[in-house]
Amino acid sequence: MKHVAVDVLVIGSGAAGLTAAIEARRAKVSVLLITKSLVGRANCSSVAMGTFRVAHESDAIQQHYHATLEAGRFLNNPQLVQFLVTNAQSAIQDIKALGVPLAIEPFRTTIAKKRPAGIYLTEALVNEAQRSGVKVLERTMAIDLCIQVNRCLGVIAFNVDSGELFTISAKATILATGGFAQLYSRNDNPPRIVGDGLVLAFEAGAELQDLEFVQFVPMFIDSGIPRIPILDWLIESTKHLVPEGPVFTAQGTPVLDTYGLMQQPILRDNLIVAIERELSKKRAPIDYVLLDLTKVSPAEIENCFELEYQKQAIRPLLNVLTTKCLRIASGAHYTMGGLRINATSATTIEGLYGAGEVTGGVHGANRLGGNALTEILVFGKLAGQNATNYARLQKSSKPDKWSLRAVKDRIKGFREVKPKAITGSQLKAAVQVTVSKYCRAVRSQQGLKRGIEMLHKITEYHLPRVYAENYRELALAIEAQSMLQLAKVVFKCALARRESRGSHFRIDYPTCDDTNWRKTVVIRKENEQPKVRFAKINEAV
Repeated sequence: MKHVAVDVLVIGSGAAGLTAAIEARRAKVSVLLITKSLVGRANCSSVAMGTFRVAHESDAIQQHYHATLEAGRFLNNPQLVQFLVTNAQSAIQDIKALGVPLAIEPFRTTIAKKRPAGIYLTEALVNEAQRSGVKVLERTMAIDLCIQVNRCLGVIAFNVDSGELFTISAKATILATGGFAQLYSRNDNPPRIVGDGLVLAFEAGAELQDLEFVQFVPMFIDSGIPRIPILDWLIESTKHLVPEGPVFTAQGTPVLDTYGLMQQPILRDNLIVAIERELSKKRAPIDYVLLDLTKVSPAEIENCFELEYQKQAIRPLLNVLTTKCLRIASGAHYTMGGLRINATSATTIEGLYGAGEVTGGVHGANRLGGNALTEILVFGKLAGQNATNYARLQKSSKPDKWSLRAVKDRIKGFREVKPKAITGSQLKAAVQVTVSKYCRAVRSQQGLKRGIEMLHKITEYHLPRVYAENYRELALAIEAQSMLQLAKVVFKCALARRESRGSHFRIDYPTCDDTNWRKTVVIRKENEQPKVRFAKINEAV
């Protein structure tokens, strides 16, 4: 079997992974980046709108800090937030030096290209990674982390085109695999963003946190209307143009006025919770509300915005917004929870680091707009630096034969022909339907428990029937199995938090309880079972 040895291994080629790889290579260590797709493609960074939340003056930096905590409903790790806001400006200077065109406005910096503009960021980072000597293996997926006495020694990997299975020894490994919005049927993430990096870490014994917090955004669902994440600030800016606000149910109930959002700032979490709470009252199977700005002129809408990037995003939609009542519905956009990391980006497994959406702690219960791209640059750089420092002190070790045997048995199981076989894509769809029905933004104990029952049935009746006819189907089957594993963990965390906070609303516990629940839900695998514990927000990792 082929074996590769490297100082620093990076898994994932979004902006977080690329930034980490570049930073490690600058320190003159050997760096290998593996990616399931083509490098820099098929990740959330490449399809992002291109906005960074950045403050430049000391007072503004502290405003950024407090705004991030407030948006996160004070469940963020303050140490990680402070590092984010104080290093945001230097991260922006780094990409400016790579030739990314930027437009700077108060509190925000945007990529000065047509939206979505994220591809200009990832292309610049790919070019710099290649120039600096980062080695890349495309269409390669990590199947298993190799762990020895709570230390990560590398991975077992699989080439999607050739089917080759091989091992990679790494003195330090960085996970930058993104979030898990693909657990939901309606989402705006690329199809390969399934949370498999989290499952790798969970199966290896790493602690995860805050998985109950999934950021949903209102999306246009009418055909021909792009699903771009602008509706929260569009509705906030235009809500006073229409009496009782421009959002109504199909029966005519004004959503904003009913839930007090005419008097308080609209963020993604409170808007989605209001929409979902109102929809949960209806017996009819309708999962959308209506945006009605037809009595407003295009000029009136555009005049609601001061920032140029907002005007540019809204101009192509002005005609349809003012002539047609549009359907909007919630879709999964971002996941706040993930790997539990410390101030060096290290996880609870020695030699394993995390960067970007795969990690938790920065955003708390709800992410402030613009912080996602800022975070991946700031913490990608941090992970690259500290993984390099760790790698310099280590010796390389090969994975043991037992890890290889388990992976080979897993692959063999998927490749065996079965009666009434299903594909990995069909398994994925079954998981998505269950998660979308029982773990929406508005949840209940009854629904969550029913969802867990359904996931166990899928494990018992669907998973054993998955057959992969070729290597591409094998990759999809492995991803779908990871999604099934992760969904169970997400449900367990949502069941554990018995309050409503941020993007997590429990019908049976409808209030935010700072006295008992201003703490983090932490989960890890013990004795082959997920075990939940609760941690203080600033508890050392």
